[in-house]
This record gives sequence, structure tokens and C-alpha cells, in this order.
Amino acid sequence: MNDDLKGMLGRHIMLPVLAGTYVLLFYPFFLELDTYWRQEPESSYVYLIPLFSAYFLWVQRDRIRALRRGVDGPGSTAAGLLMLLSGLVLYMIGRYTYVLFIEAVAFVVVLAATVLFVYGRESFKIAAVPVLFLLFMLPIPYPVYFAIAGPLKFFIADMSAGMLRALNIPVLLEGNVIEMASISMLVHETCSGLRTVISLLAIGSAFAYLFLRSKTGRTAVILLAVPVGIFVNVLRVFAIGLLSYMFNSTVAMEFHKYAWGLVTPAGILAMFVAGYVVRWFEQRRDI
Repeated sequence: MNDDLKGMLGRHIMLPVLAGTYVLLFYPFFLELDTYWRQEPESSYVYLIPLFSAYFLWVQRDRIRALRRGVDGPGSTAAGLLMLLSGLVLYMIGRYTYVLFIEAVAFVVVLAATVLFVYGRESFKIAAVPVLFLLFMLPIPYPVYFAIAGPLKFFIADMSAGMLRALNIPVLLEGNVIEMASISMLVHETCSGLRTVISLLAIGSAFAYLFLRSKTGRTAVILLAVPVGIFVNVLRVFAIGLLSYMFNSTVAMEFHKYAWGLVTPAGILAMFVAGYVVRWFEQRRDI
């Protein structure tokens, strides 16, 4: 039996064993992560993240099949094993400290390390983006979330009030509270647009990876998620205030019930339009 056949058989045996071990080891983490995201209905997109990662790998299937583990040498095994052990230690720390974010990071590290350990550097390079894309499933640590969402809510309140004033609508802004004749709007952290920004970052990253070629184009589309995510939330608060002024608070609050379902789709539409514009410029440059 030649070395290539031995290596192939070894990988086919090792991978199911590791996969089964990981399912048992990370099962409590999967349950906790599912519970966490079920409490965040505006972040239901996270359940699609693993499907996107799997699709990214499927797109690269021909490159993956063409690779041979033997070309990478023992360095990949040593580096992968070290990375794997580090990820497992990190996971243990997360379990004992009850920090879901650390457990999630550890899971991604272990997954990446397994690819490096079993298949080598070249396969690791191909799998890097699909594996790293799983980071969009990570729950944001609350201190980080409030540190970012706090200033954002004041910015969104200020921008929304400014747009209402531009239409000569009487508005009194006190911090993150917009006072109007028929309604008082408190712009909370959940209205900051941070969740929307993260979901659009995921969409932008997926579009850039699948359809764009230049680093400049990819970077531009991904970074565009930040202003788009913030702006669609500004429009939502502005629309609630405008409806309150034109009709009454009942109509405004009825719109507010369904506005969450409009914000992310509007942002996704804007991201796709921007992405296709960038792609069009890339194609014209190649002509």
C-alpha cells in the first residue's frame, strides 16, 4: 500500500472520529447558542450562516479535490495540533467561566485547526473564508454590544430628529428621546442598528466572496454594510415620527410593529444593488 493511499485512508478514518468527538464535546455549547439566538428574533439570520459556509466549500470543491495532503509536510500537522490544543483549552475556559463568546471562538478555532491538522496548509487556505464566516454566528459580548450600541442610539436619534426638523416638523430631542406633539420615542440600544449592521456585514462578505474579484471591490462592499445598516434604522425611526405627525400615534405604533421586518430586507436590497454596481465596474474593466 503506497503512502498516498495510506494517507487517504487515515484521513477518512480520522475525520469521522474527530467529527463524532466534536459533536459530543460541543453539544452543550450548541444548545446554549441556540437558546441565545432564539431570544434574539432580529438575528434569526444566524441559522443560515453554516449553510453559507458549506456552500462556500462546495463552490471550491474542485480545488479541494485536486489537493493532496502529502505536499504540505509535517509542519501542517504540528501547527494544526498546536492550534487544536489551544482551541480545546480555550473551550474549557469558556465552559468553566460560562462565557458563550469564548466557547464560540474556541469552536471556530478547533474547526480551523482540524482542517489544518488533517488536510494541510493548502486546504486550510481554501477553507479559511468558509470557516471564518462562522464568526458571524458569535454572540456579541454584552460589554462590547453596549459600548457600541450606546453611542449609536444617540446618533440615530439625532439624525432622525434632524430629518424631521428638515420637514419643519416640531421636534424636541433630549438625549436619545425624541419628543413630538403626539408621540414620545425612546431610541433604545436595540434601535441602534448594530444587529442590522452585523447581518449586512455577513451578506456583504458572502456577496464579495462569491461574486467579486478585486480586493478593493470586496472591501468596499463589506464596509458599506456599516453606513447602510445605520441609515435604514435612521429611516425607520424617522418614518415612525413622520407617520405620527401626519396621522396619529396609533398609526405610527402600528407601523413600528412591522418596521423590524422591513429594515433588514431594505438593507439587504441596498447591499445587493451596491454589490452588483461594483461587479459591473469590475466586468467593464476586464473588457
